Amino acid sequence: MKLSRYHCSFGVVACALLALGCGNDAARSPTPTEYEWPERFAYRLDYVSLAQRDREPVLRYAETKTTRFELRDAQYFGSQDSVLKTAQRPGDPPQLVAYSAEDTLGFYVSLGRRGEIAKVQLGCDPAVTACAAALPSNVALELRRLIPRLPLWPAPRGSSWDDTLEFDETGRPGGTQSAMITRYTARADTVVSGRTYWVVGWHSARHAYRRGTTDLGAEAPVQEDGMTFVEKGRLLPVYATWAGAVAASPDLRALGASGVGYRGRAYLAGSVFDSLYAREVGP
Repeated sequence: MKLSRYHCSFGVVACALLALGCGNDAARSPTPTEYEWPERFAYRLDYVSLAQRDREPVLRYAETKTTRFELRDAQYFGSQDSVLKTAQRPGDPPQLVAYSAEDTLGFYVSLGRRGEIAKVQLGCDPAVTACAAALPSNVALELRRLIPRLPLWPAPRGSSWDDTLEFDETGRPGGTQSAMITRYTARADTVVSGRTYWVVGWHSARHAYRRGTTDLGAEAPVQEDGMTFVEKGRLLPVYATWAGAVAASPDLRALGASGVGYRGRAYLAGSVFDSLYAREVGP
């Protein structure tokens, strides 16, 4: 797996005002250009998807979990905690969903000061069936939603820059060769509970390569839109939200679904967003 091919380009775009409010003084304050990763930190994640047929719900899926990070030998060891998954058909009570391989296995990852995600390795024996069934790319893709790639220099409001993650997991069951291209846009700063946050909007598109070539496939990419708040005081991403839609998988098509819409959010444990959302269930 090869990660983080990166380049910058600037183009002025319109600034979307946030519901939480933007202040002119905050917008003129310095932009963070690197993160200060602590020895230990954790993100709480909420995710909901809805499979539909002709705009009628077929199946609702919800997931909550906490992803914990601990520094070990110059890289982070990550693990999942408090994982809860449910599926619900219209008119029926929610049913628990079994864990996937990624829910039970730890992983190692190197996090750069500007959000580089490198050396994602599963903390298990690849000869074990559960380990072989897990894809390191799933870890990297989830981390990219939480951790935006920062530019090499302070980004004026409205400017944009790109980042590419490339994956080659053709040797694993279900693995493919693909690339996810993310375009970031610097938005105006915002203030929440007296703290200043740099707001980064983003749009990502994951393309599959044609088998046996280095050309991107002709099928439509999987696309997502999101937004991340980077706290300027601690220089950490503290809140992220994203949404997207995909075609229904074969098992959902068997239920009559044609497409799936989803949305998610993640927030740093111990942050103000943790206190805002901890008492809720689902995003």
